[in-house]
Amino acid sequence: MMNDEAALNRRLDRQIRILVGQGWSGPACRAYQHALQRGLLTNRWLNATFHQAHLVGSPLYVRMLRASRLTARQQLTLILDYHLRARVDRNGFLQLLSHDYQLVPAMSPLSPFYAYFRQLVRDAYPGPLGLRADELGHRLHLFRAYLDRQAITYVRAYQADLPSNARDLDRLCQFAHDHHVVLDFQTAAAYHNRQHGPIAYPQNMKVQLRRNSYARRANPARMIEFIVDIDTGDFISEWHVYRSRPDGTVDADPRHYTVADLYQVANTESFNYGIPHGGYFVWPRDRQSHRRLDIDQPPDSRIRARAKRYWKTPHPYADLVKGPRDVQAWRRVPTSIRAQRYAAFVNDVQTNRNRGINHFLLKNSRYRCYHVGCRCDRIGPS
Repeated sequence: MMNDEAALNRRLDRQIRILVGQGWSGPACRAYQHALQRGLLTNRWLNATFHQAHLVGSPLYVRMLRASRLTARQQLTLILDYHLRARVDRNGFLQLLSHDYQLVPAMSPLSPFYAYFRQLVRDAYPGPLGLRADELGHRLHLFRAYLDRQAITYVRAYQADLPSNARDLDRLCQFAHDHHVVLDFQTAAAYHNRQHGPIAYPQNMKVQLRRNSYARRANPARMIEFIVDIDTGDFISEWHVYRSRPDGTVDADPRHYTVADLYQVANTESFNYGIPHGGYFVWPRDRQSHRRLDIDQPPDSRIRARAKRYWKTPHPYADLVKGPRDVQAWRRVPTSIRAQRYAAFVNDVQTNRNRGINHFLLKNSRYRCYHVGCRCDRIGPS
């Protein structure tokens, strides 16, 4: 028995030395040891806990970060440099090259890691240059795509009691309902409706999670966003397009993708480090954070830069969707007359507040056959 205990302690010592070699501080390693005390020390428990410590975003990983006593910048460097080995390739695309660490495979959009990571970025880059200040900021800008991938992957796999033909938007709404989270449909989606040539009418809408928060730190308001095809209810995302190489990295050579592929790259979702205003409260010190950290960006990858050169932000533009009823209302408008209805809608919002296409159809009596007048805000399968 004594020999078994001694062997386990020796193995624990080896694990601590490995963690130290991977950049973890002494206080973080003590947090790791404290986590082991929650169960009986066995080989199985050691293996499971060590594995959790190598999943970026797991509760144990976040606990170790919080305990590390490292500055925000040091924590960001630890995550990107030492753990994920995030490197920008010759196409300007961020590749995660680590064999020891990976992002949590199934990380809920409500994971505390997202808001914690967002706060680290806000703390590390308070200046007017935002992420343009240095090379680490450049990689953080590119890293947001991987945070997006975590969220859309989780929602697309969300089952609950949904029918087999449920679309991405159905799953997102069901997820929000099950977890008592209010979604935001209000934020402008012009940058996610890029077109080649004049726009007939918007194809996509933006949904952000969660709608609002008054937290002063680790604020999750309008942080994670989803871009949704209004007609189909499916997500638009660069990750639907990218192909993997045999070594597991992303093929980011723009020459390997068609113009049609680049549509999703140009209109993809984008994790927000700053806090967008939307139509909601933002603490005064954070009111410029969205512009500093998200809008005024460092360089994109070559594939995204090429996509945005071909697919242009539309002008004039007005969001069709300001709430769930607008989705149903727009789907009822026949395709043959949508351009005409949209032109009238754009003209109307030049002088009136944009309250969504459903309100516009409702207040114009000749369009009322298309509006949604029921009180049900749930969106069913298309």
